[in-house]
Amino acid sequence: MKRTSILILVFICQTLCAQSKGDYYWIFSNNSTSDPGFEAYFFDFNSSDTLVPLTSIVPIKTRGLNASICDANGNLLMYSNGCTVVDKNHQIMPNGRHLNNGDYFEMLGDSCFNGYLGKQDIMILPDPGYEQGYYILHKPIMPPENPMYRELRYSYVDIALNNDRGEVLEKNIVISDSLKLMSRYLTAINHSNGVDFWILQPIDQGNQYLTLLLTENGFESKIIQEVGPNFHWNASGSGTSVFSPDGKLYAFYNKDDNLFLYDFDRNTGVLSNLRQLVLKTNTPNAGYFSSVEFSPNSRFAYVAVLDSLWQVDTWEADLKDGLELIDVWDGTMDPFATTFTVMALAPNCKIYMASGSGTNTYHVINKPNEKGKACDFVQRGIQLPYTSSLGNMPNFPRFRVDEEDKCDPTITSVFGKDVFYRRDLKAYPNPMHDFLTVEIPENRSGRLFLFDLNGQLVWQGVGQRSETKQIDFSFLEAGVYSLEFIPDKNPGSLLWTKQIVKQ
Repeated sequence: MKRTSILILVFICQTLCAQSKGDYYWIFSNNSTSDPGFEAYFFDFNSSDTLVPLTSIVPIKTRGLNASICDANGNLLMYSNGCTVVDKNHQIMPNGRHLNNGDYFEMLGDSCFNGYLGKQDIMILPDPGYEQGYYILHKPIMPPENPMYRELRYSYVDIALNNDRGEVLEKNIVISDSLKLMSRYLTAINHSNGVDFWILQPIDQGNQYLTLLLTENGFESKIIQEVGPNFHWNASGSGTSVFSPDGKLYAFYNKDDNLFLYDFDRNTGVLSNLRQLVLKTNTPNAGYFSSVEFSPNSRFAYVAVLDSLWQVDTWEADLKDGLELIDVWDGTMDPFATTFTVMALAPNCKIYMASGSGTNTYHVINKPNEKGKACDFVQRGIQLPYTSSLGNMPNFPRFRVDEEDKCDPTITSVFGKDVFYRRDLKAYPNPMHDFLTVEIPENRSGRLFLFDLNGQLVWQGVGQRSETKQIDFSFLEAGVYSLEFIPDKNPGSLLWTKQIVKQ
């Protein structure tokens, strides 16, 4: 009996350790040029929070769905775009094609290598009963004439097969019994036992949530909860849901229902104690996408609503007392609208945000545990090696729920020459006619560069520390330009920029 208990404890410890760095590898891929092969880039949070570029290595494009999983040490095991499963060596797994098959998949044809459309409709979970097993949860469109409805399926991977590179053993197994599930909103978290997983997914009917428990025996305890108000008819596909890092709260947000904040019981899987908050009311019926994410300390919920970012202090009894507008989109096109859409909390304690279309940057909340604007939100704060594809973040379950540290702020940047953290440069008047005044950041000396919309350098100069510099730009043609300041000594790889309009 004593030996059995020890074995159980060892198994639980192995499972928990395997989960602790499961989200340490984020991969993105695109193809914005006519050259062969996909342009890809990734975060590997084991070594730094630097975006690393890849070319002609990744065999798929993550145009929509994006999921990956790592082993106990944060080493990549596999990733998927909702159509194809790829192994750690960037090779398509045996039996790894045709996820989400069906009428809509057939409509996509070969273009499904570009990825299945959607933003929170795939996730990879460790098998609680087998250390080398993984469930891929994925949600195909059903029926194809109504893309707002989805069904929940799973595919199963054994990583021990194919020379430890993995093989898909089961595929497209339906587990939702033809329920009309909402597009997006798929999220999961550990059971209080630290081994099993709760999976939560809203149903596009009334006020129902589908709750599943994944155990060593597969999917058990299928519960349909009726809690809170009825969902808005336009809720499907327009928002996201997420558990807090400590596992005590569940947030659901879209621009029509606004914010639903529930208490969550990790022992029973039950939602309770609904609190609601209306952030915006002047939104159109379509094309207005949004997301919600928590700070690492679980106190603050951040809501991105296309053109605005809000912070909600969940410690306030009345959520209205804890609501603060953090920033408003400045209208920059790079090359398309750099709006606020999909957020994800990273292992380095920062929140990254992608826009709803292809851009050359991500937004970043550098200090999400801080109240109000001290959270240090920077629009376009991360320069990408390549243009993003439609804009998305990988969808992970909550890892490290029972660990004291939900993330690691000591993960630091080791930047390549093309990757910087951006700050706002003070320059005025804007729009300008002939002269522009630029305030060089305090205690920094470096060079100023002015680029046109085609990325061509049209002017450069020197900026001394704390200098207020007046520049004659009378020679410029009317148009929009990007002004950049890069310090000579720059261990933090900071980049100050300002979009300038010449009249």
